[in-house]
Amino acid sequence: MTPALRAKVLHEWRPSFGDGDAHGQKSANSANQLVPLVMKQLGLGERLQQSQVFFLWPTIVGSDIARHAQPVSLKNGLLIVACDHPMWLQEITRYSKPLILQKVQERLGKKAVRDISFRIG
Repeated sequence: MTPALRAKVLHEWRPSFGDGDAHGQKSANSANQLVPLVMKQLGLGERLQQSQVFFLWPTIVGSDIARHAQPVSLKNGLLIVACDHPMWLQEITRYSKPLILQKVQERLGKKAVRDISFRIG
């Protein structure tokens, strides 16, 4: 097989990924764009958006709170967050909950997360 024929065959089999560079950077970028598109076509776009709270949590709440409180589930717009100590539960519930909810809703939308419940866990 000649190099030109090989390149043509590869291009026909991978048109959505392009040629890519030596490290596969273009392929990785295309895959990052392709996954959300496929999830949306499967009707899972909203769930993919909701799952972002688990990945974005330290960015949303900051490293101090993230060390002591982690999201454990998100169902029907209710985000359940487990705190590692009663003091943190009281502190977050009393003083930080409205701000945390606002930040989460800014990132994910009010429809995705309508309320947060903090628990010991």
